[in-house]
Amino acid sequence: MPAYYSDTVKNFLLTPLEMLELTLTRAYESDRYKDLITAQITSWRAQLQTLKQAFADPCLASFHPEEWGLAIEFVVPRKMGRIDAVLLIGSALVVLEFKTDNFDSGSADQVEDYCLDLINFHQPSHGRIAYPVVVANTRTEAQVRRSQIFMELQPSTFVDSNQLANWLSTVATKHVGETHLSIATWNGGDYRPVPTIVEAAIGMFAEMQVEDIAKAGCDPINLTGTIDTIRRIVKESEEKKKKTICFVTGVPGAGKTLAGLQVVHDREIRDATGSDCVFLTGNLPLVKVLQAALSRDSSRRLKQGLRVATRDPKTTINTVLGYKKEYTRNQNAPHEKVVVFDEAQRAWDAERTAEYLTDDAADFQGFSEPALLLSILDRQPWATLIALVGGGQEINRGEAGLSEWGRALSDNFRHWSIAASGQALSGGYGSGAKLFEDREGEGLDVEVQSNLHLDNPTRQFRGRTIANWTEALLSGDALECRRILGQNPDYPIRITRSLFAAKAWLGSVAHGTERYGCIASSEAKRLRAEGLELPPPRADGVEHWFLNAKGDVRSSFQLEVAATEFQIQGLELDWICVCWGGDFLRSSDGWDLKRLRGTAWQRVCQDSARAYLVNSYRVLLTRARQGMVLFVPNGDDEDSTRASEPLNETSEFLTSCGAVPL
Repeated sequence: MPAYYSDTVKNFLLTPLEMLELTLTRAYESDRYKDLITAQITSWRAQLQTLKQAFADPCLASFHPEEWGLAIEFVVPRKMGRIDAVLLIGSALVVLEFKTDNFDSGSADQVEDYCLDLINFHQPSHGRIAYPVVVANTRTEAQVRRSQIFMELQPSTFVDSNQLANWLSTVATKHVGETHLSIATWNGGDYRPVPTIVEAAIGMFAEMQVEDIAKAGCDPINLTGTIDTIRRIVKESEEKKKKTICFVTGVPGAGKTLAGLQVVHDREIRDATGSDCVFLTGNLPLVKVLQAALSRDSSRRLKQGLRVATRDPKTTINTVLGYKKEYTRNQNAPHEKVVVFDEAQRAWDAERTAEYLTDDAADFQGFSEPALLLSILDRQPWATLIALVGGGQEINRGEAGLSEWGRALSDNFRHWSIAASGQALSGGYGSGAKLFEDREGEGLDVEVQSNLHLDNPTRQFRGRTIANWTEALLSGDALECRRILGQNPDYPIRITRSLFAAKAWLGSVAHGTERYGCIASSEAKRLRAEGLELPPPRADGVEHWFLNAKGDVRSSFQLEVAATEFQIQGLELDWICVCWGGDFLRSSDGWDLKRLRGTAWQRVCQDSARAYLVNSYRVLLTRARQGMVLFVPNGDDEDSTRASEPLNETSEFLTSCGAVPL
């Protein structure tokens, strides 16, 4: 997205203040801001005067500042904000955030966020040194917030507005003789953000375009191609008055949930079909976090009370359990004809489904969750069900996998059309399960669509093959793990035996408002001895853990409560400490899987239970966007539940897989 104003410093100095204000005002109004408050104009005037004064200062004359590029109010869609000013000096970006009379850590976090967004996602800014600067009228000397340099990000600096020219001269000295990038080229460069699920949901609910919210890394066509295909299938279902189920597969972190959220907020689908859409998931923590995030953002944007703002998001994002209860109590057709079901591979079998059916839902006894959902939508004259399917993500009893959908379609819903990726039919999407076993799919209307598979992992935008590293680790292939990590030098994986050191590392690598926290298996119950608590089984308070700011004792930043696979699945943090438990330890015979029962560990022998435990660690190891540290406790031989030798062997194996000791 372009800046409200961009030009060379030379032309900026030649342009009258009133003309600059008019340019910014018109851009502000065209950016859908209807209420242009006086305070904004006053703020711009002070900012423009400060810049003009600094550029005209004699101390900069020898550096020819007139050749520098300048962008004012550069729009950053992912952060739903605007950078006050960006200066291009040689190979450097100077990112300026203007305040009035004081500095604070919040303003430093904000400008660091902007710098990291440019470095990571703005193509012309890749590899350029970024200087985050907070400018205010403090009449103090320049202060450095922190001394640590992270990649291209320099330490944040607080600069008095009257000392800005002097500080710019110190930066310019470091970049003398370097070629200045054209401001037109920089301003028009591709911005390809990889948002978190929370950021994406907020952007979509605010009716931003998907192209402004996320372009999937080096392959922006992948995600948009999937959404275009789904859009076509939905429109065709409405036009031909038929019922279609669409299976979208993908590797961990490829954007399946992101695609589903876009579909339910897609205005083109709503306008073309006259139907609303609903996003359903069995993942209660995901629902709570997204609903809370949307409510908070709506409250902020619309100046509503939080209680009022909470109402809207619940109409588009909800739990599948609530949906089932509503439509098994009666035979009414559901309100929405388009349903997105996230993590469809986790749909329950008939036995687990029956546990949650009420007395007035006797007609549905013996139905699996796929059969039940299909029967509810079958009441419509037309419908489209989009099933988002991940590989190896089943982590709880009764989760039946993709093949349960195939059985339901073959047995009772043969009149439904099927659109699926080739991977859903072959089992090549990550778990090996196929939509149809044996000859179940014969005679059904099946359309294979390559765009319905997302194979470009975008969550770990600095290490796109970390999902492969996880698979190699879980299979015990240390050599392959090291080979994969060699291809991902910018994605750090560290290991330590000290929880204190792990926490310190998280604090040192996270900049701005980048989120970090501890996660652990729900069966790693002896982490309590290390001073780390696991949350209760329910999702109570999970929204505070994921959304609240530093200083709030309920937030992930506190590093006191570790989210488990049940809270973290479908979500992510920038930096994570994976706290290893006694339930998943390495020995010479391979992985030793156990569960704590009473005061002793018991081996897990049942195949399905073993698969759930392996999948739990698959989830944990693929949640970090930018890097992670593995914490393996030292143990205590005086405590039979914390024997040191298995923990030592596990630490040694993880180190052999490429994790670097702190």
